Amino acid sequence: MRALLLTVLTAITLPVSAQTADLSQSPRDWIVATVKTELPVVTRDNLYLRYLSRRVNEHGDLVRDTIEAKEGAVARLVSKEGRPLTKEENEAECARLNATLEDPSSFLKHHKRDRSNVAMTADLIKLMPDAMVWTYVPGQPQLAGRSPQQVVLDFHPNPAFHPSGMAQAALGALEGRIWIDAQSHHMMRMEGHIFRDANLGWGLIAKIYAGGKLELDQRDFGNGLWTYSRLTMDITVREVLVHTVKVKSLFEARNVTQLPNALSWQDAIKLLLSAPMKP
Repeated sequence: MRALLLTVLTAITLPVSAQTADLSQSPRDWIVATVKTELPVVTRDNLYLRYLSRRVNEHGDLVRDTIEAKEGAVARLVSKEGRPLTKEENEAECARLNATLEDPSSFLKHHKRDRSNVAMTADLIKLMPDAMVWTYVPGQPQLAGRSPQQVVLDFHPNPAFHPSGMAQAALGALEGRIWIDAQSHHMMRMEGHIFRDANLGWGLIAKIYAGGKLELDQRDFGNGLWTYSRLTMDITVREVLVHTVKVKSLFEARNVTQLPNALSWQDAIKLLLSAPMKP
């Protein structure tokens, strides 16, 4: 699903002209520069973070203390449905983390799958300048409450682009809008919607139905530390011809800090056990 990190046109905006941004260059040039800036954010190379992650989906409203260690992310549940964990829930979470230390097989399996998703997402981002047609939005409407000057572009699938895989094929069903920080070239917000059905593997593997919406926000958490702050998805997917899934979820990250040193996943778990962040 990380290949679908695009969104609908629902942001509250102000019609402020981008006077300081260079709009004489091709819109594609802005995307080429933004892709170069965003790839390290996606791959997290030599960047180790700790933050509170909130996820709301069919499993409930859960907040986790998350550490991105050298080998992958580990997390401890600290809040459920807007309340602190009960004594029993907290003991169960500690037991789960201690069990992972003793038997890392589940962590290693999760890490392998996550790294595969990251690599796929990075490959898709590299294709964005050519997979989409980019145009300046008239009037350059700025995001409300966001002070950096933004370049605002609309995008839709490039008919001359020929996808070479299922994930790339999904891009052909997406269109939307992106806000770029004119100074840092970081993406501030991306919105899009699935305007037509996307058949993956001729519909035999999966089908993403038209009408889905996605929104992705990113911000500077201080000292130039840009990362995702909010992602919402509302899409319907049919898997392997028979199983239709309604994916409606919210992800938020807050209290994001950069760790001074890289931690092994074992040391990260020990830190989570000894000093969890407050929700």
